[in-house]
Order: sequence, then structure tokens, then C-alpha cells
Amino acid sequence: MSKKLLLTDFRAVRSKLEPHDFAISEGQDVPPSDLIDKDVWDGIMHIPEDVSIRISDHNGKRLRLMHGLWRDWIEAIGDPSRPDEMYNCLLDAADCFQCANFNFLHGFYRAAIAELRTVLELVMIGIYGSLNPNNKDYVDWKAGKKSDLGFGRCRRGISGSLRKEQAKWMFKDDDLLAAAYQTLCNYSHSRPDASDGALWQSNGPVYNNEAITLAFVTTLSVYALSYLLVRLARRDFIMPEDSDILFELDWMPDHEALVRAFSDLYGKVPKRPPID
Repeated sequence: MSKKLLLTDFRAVRSKLEPHDFAISEGQDVPPSDLIDKDVWDGIMHIPEDVSIRISDHNGKRLRLMHGLWRDWIEAIGDPSRPDEMYNCLLDAADCFQCANFNFLHGFYRAAIAELRTVLELVMIGIYGSLNPNNKDYVDWKAGKKSDLGFGRCRRGISGSLRKEQAKWMFKDDDLLAAAYQTLCNYSHSRPDASDGALWQSNGPVYNNEAITLAFVTTLSVYALSYLLVRLARRDFIMPEDSDILFELDWMPDHEALVRAFSDLYGKVPKRPPID
């Protein structure tokens, strides 16, 4: 049987924003018109809520970093009064990062990783559009029309327009970007070894250390790849200072490749990882 959290735990009580907390508001909230039944609420929320408590009990530093990276990304999107071809893609990617954090907190690890696939595709398309703003397929994609524009085609198209010193190597088939995207696709399409059940080792959601670590590290990797890509479209782009840590952590997957690409694109070597 479940038990209530102590009221001294800030997670024990839910809160609701006041109308004036929103940038656009239609006045005072109306009373509930079709309140959910308690058993339905419990059926939807009970297990994810339990997992969120357990994950936040033991992963405070990871959650702080993930939240901080999302806030940094918001700053990196650009000037809304002067949006470039990248702007809307980066804005939508921010929502995906936020959704990934929420899914991670509640134990939906596969769904979190699937959101990261969308991030990488959006950023890649944004770069392609920056380099080819009048391309018909890109224009159709922006207009919501049928288009076969996707990650693979954009990656190959961008590669053809890059010079060697622009980290062209990471756009090759089976290299850094293609390999990362394929891994993300496995989770997006719920392949047998990348399904919810495979991550939970159970029905779920449940607390699972291996899945938590996988989703956390994958999140950081996609942030790192995204910042590399942004630099190609915005040659004077400067990463938010706190996000430099993405290229300083030597335990990151593909760390050497990330450092090489960072050095190629940003013209400097990342700082050494902090020593405890």
C-alpha cells in the first residue's frame, strides 16, 4: 500500500499557477466542469508518480544538470525579433528536451530517448535550411506539405557543402552523427532490445539504474551534437558557458570524437574535466 509523503517534503503538495502567472490570460479560472474520478487519476498517476519520487531521491545532480542544459538551450535559440532559419527548429527542439526531462523523471526512458531523436532531426533540418533556404523540399517542409526531407538526406546534403576543416568527417556514413541517429531510432521505433520492456525489465514504469544512466548520458550526448551542428549554421555562435561541460566530461560516449569536432568548429580545445 502506498503512503503519503511527509509534508516537510516539498514534493508532497501540488500547486497550480494563478492566471496572472501566464503571459496571456483570459481572467480567473472557471471551476472544474468535468473533474476526473479519483480512481482514474490514481490509475494514471500512481506508478509514474512513485517513480518520479524514487528517481528524484537519488538523481538530484543529474536532474539539476539536465534542467540547467535545457535552460541554457532556451538562451541559445536566438532572437525572436530576428529569427533565422534555425530559430523555429531550435525552439521546437527545446520543447523536446523539456519533454525528455519530464519523461526521464517519471521513468519513461524510451519515450525520453525518442524525444532526443526528434531534437537531432530538427537541428539537422534547421542547418540544412540555413544553408539551402530556397530548396523546394525544405520550403515544402516548412509549409507543412509532403516532403521527404529527413535526417539522412539533410546529413548527406550538408556534407557535400562543407570544407574538410568544418568537421566534415562527422557527417560521413556510419560516423558520429549517423551512428548516434541510428541508435536513437532504435528507441523511437521500439526495437526488441530498445523497447520499454527491455529498459524496465518489467512492466512499468519502474526505477531502473541502467535505464536511468542510459537516458541521462544519451541526453547529454544529443545536447553536445546539437551544439556542434548549431555552430555550422551560426559561425559566430557562442555556447552558453555552463554547457561547456558537455565537452569536458571524459566519461561521455564518443568523448574523443566530440572533442575533435568541438575543436574543429569552435577553434579551441575544451577545458580539462574538473577534478574532485
